[in-house]
Amino acid sequence: MLQGTGQLFGGKEPMGLTGIVDDGTNLATYAGLSRATYAGLNGYVTTATNSIITLLQIRSAWNQIADGPVAPDVSITDYTTWGYLENLLNSFQRNNYNQGDQKSLRAGAGYRSLMWDGIEIFRDKKITSGYLYLLNMNYLHWDSLKWWEGEAISPKAVDIEGNVYEADHYDPKGAFVWTDWIKAYNAATVNGFIILGGQAVCTAPLRNAVITGISGS
Repeated sequence: MLQGTGQLFGGKEPMGLTGIVDDGTNLATYAGLSRATYAGLNGYVTTATNSIITLLQIRSAWNQIADGPVAPDVSITDYTTWGYLENLLNSFQRNNYNQGDQKSLRAGAGYRSLMWDGIEIFRDKKITSGYLYLLNMNYLHWDSLKWWEGEAISPKAVDIEGNVYEADHYDPKGAFVWTDWIKAYNAATVNGFIILGGQAVCTAPLRNAVITGISGS
C-alpha cells in the first residue's frame, strides 16, 4: 500500500508514493487531472546514473523540488540502499583516539541513523529496492475514513514480541478501526473486522522526488 497507485481492487486501493511521486510514467492522471496538462502534478523522477547513488545526484534531485524555504524534510529508502548511503558517508568519517591502553582500543564505524542536509533518511523494508524518496511532509497527509460504529485501534500490540510497529514513527494515528463483534443473521456465529479506510493525499506533487535504479555507491 505504501507504494501503491490507487488502482488495485477496482480503484479502492489507497494512493501510494508510486502514484504520488510520478511524472506520468505510472499514472497519466492525478486526482482526475492530466499530468501532461498540469505540470504541478508531476513529481521529480530520475534514475541513478550507472545505478550508482552519489551525494551530487541527491542534491540535484533536491534542487528540482526545493524553492527557498520550501524544501523536502523527510527521506525514505529501502534497507539495501540505506546501506549504500552509509557506505557513501563512511568515506567522510574521521575518528580521533587518545594514546593509551592499546589493548582496549576499539574502532568505531557504522551509523544508527543518517542525516543529509538536515533531513533524516529513514529505512523501510516495504520500499521498493533501489528507490530513494525525498518528501515534503507539509503537502502529504492521510485522510481517514472511519467506520462509523468502530473504535480506532493501534498496531502497538503489547502481546506481540518484536512488534516493529511499537516505534512512534510507524503509528498510523487511528487509521485502523475495529468493528467489534458483529452477530451474523440467522447463524450461530460472530464476525469482527479491522478496517483501513481513507486516502493518502498530496496537495503539491511537484515538491517530492524519487531516485530509482540504485544498486551501489
